[in-house]
Amino acid sequence: MDAPAACEIERLPEDLLMHVISLTSPADAFHATAVSRAFHAAADSDTVWSRLLPRDLPQFAKRELPRKPPSTKKGMFRRLSDEPALLPGKYVRMQLDKATGAKCFTFSASALQITQANDAHTPLIRVGSVPGYSKRGKRFSQAADIGHVNILEICAKIQRNMLSQNTTYVAYMVFKLGPRFYSFDFPFQEASFGIAGSQSTRQVCLQGYVEDGDGADVPPRKHIVPSSYHIYNHDSVPPQKNVVFPHKKADGWMEVELGEFHNEGGDGEVSISLTETTKPKSGLIVWGIVIRSKQQKKKQKEEVSNKGQ
Repeated sequence: MDAPAACEIERLPEDLLMHVISLTSPADAFHATAVSRAFHAAADSDTVWSRLLPRDLPQFAKRELPRKPPSTKKGMFRRLSDEPALLPGKYVRMQLDKATGAKCFTFSASALQITQANDAHTPLIRVGSVPGYSKRGKRFSQAADIGHVNILEICAKIQRNMLSQNTTYVAYMVFKLGPRFYSFDFPFQEASFGIAGSQSTRQVCLQGYVEDGDGADVPPRKHIVPSSYHIYNHDSVPPQKNVVFPHKKADGWMEVELGEFHNEGGDGEVSISLTETTKPKSGLIVWGIVIRSKQQKKKQKEEVSNKGQ
């Protein structure tokens, strides 16, 4: 039965195959190469990948792409989805989501606007590579070392037209707590993501972490990390049902979700921020802010789930 079906596919016009595949996703186009020789030829064509590769790619830093760029559109897509590319200034980098082709961005600590009450300069410290993230770009081997502050705002901004249209994005902050941290538990911090007048907001708790449940019926468990300064620890913390807690990464790094934003296209400035203005605090080390497509977030969760099976 399989052989006659394969023969029928081989008889389809190549233009028709290319048109059909170009209406799918990059992930589907990669899978199509295994269907038959005809599908393989169509799925590798520039006709298909000129539709799947974003037409509005940003300007990249000098020498970020090879002098002789990939000879095919598919080769260019692979380059930009396998490894991020630095933008001019080398403070921000972009990478394509391999499943959807959405443009995703990472802001280094140097690209963040960090506002403190006393307008103090936030020093950068060398942290080397952060497990789970690309090493590309020397700016991404540094982190902002936030000491004693009364008011704190961490913000990243990007033009809306740089993001992929009709795409839902999720923003994360990658950080760790320093050796002498305090007062990042309660009151909780405020996070937001979006354009002025249309921002999603939520409360987050940086001085804690969440453990996923062992099964569908077991809810995630949230934990508050006690400070080394007992005077700053709370005997009780208010209910945390709607408060977002970070997930632990490797070597003490954590990743906290700051919000979601659906980009319908158009102009304007998109901002991602985290603020805490209620009391003195200290001991926060911030590596950067990451903007991923929601499809990419779902895929990562599935990969983590599969590893646990």
